[in-house]
Amino acid sequence: MAIAFTLDRGAVDYLNWLGNSISECELPGSLRVRVAASCLTIAQDHHHAIVALLDHAIFASSFALLRCEFEAYVRGEWLALCATDAEVEKFSCGKEPPKIGNMLKALEATPAFSEKILSSIKASSWGAMCAYTHTGGLHVQRWGTGRIIEPNYSADEIQEVLSFAEVFGALAVVGVASLANNETIAEAVLAKIKERTGNES
Repeated sequence: MAIAFTLDRGAVDYLNWLGNSISECELPGSLRVRVAASCLTIAQDHHHAIVALLDHAIFASSFALLRCEFEAYVRGEWLALCATDAEVEKFSCGKEPPKIGNMLKALEATPAFSEKILSSIKASSWGAMCAYTHTGGLHVQRWGTGRIIEPNYSADEIQEVLSFAEVFGALAVVGVASLANNETIAEAVLAKIKERTGNES
């Protein structure tokens, strides 16, 4: 059964615009900046992959990357704003960071994240993100269509995945711009997010 979803070509244009906006960004050379920017850039890479997968109707893998993108973004911002020098050093050597709930708690104690939007997103969506990443029952349900094993995602669900990926891909770009102390890029991307989501408030 064909899924009635066609990727909006504006999604590709938006993805390319985000990448181009920081392609020439110069960053400080500290270890903290390098590891934080790497996490944020990986989040952008996941956004890119989700768009490419949706364009080729590879839905299961695109859904599975949502948690990866969200977690990469949270880790990048935590490393940038909250981690101690020792934690940055240990992370750069392969040690696992704190659990995501603890990273969010630390992040939301900072002025930039004091509205606690990230923990609200985690509370409402983390279970589903984990199910999609780890092939939980919720994900398998999207492959049950009577006697045939085939994808059965709704167009609304697919659009939600794209919208989520776009928001966190863009926020990751803002994070990199902030590491570069480039307010011009950060403000331009934030304005673009509002334009893309239709939220002008």
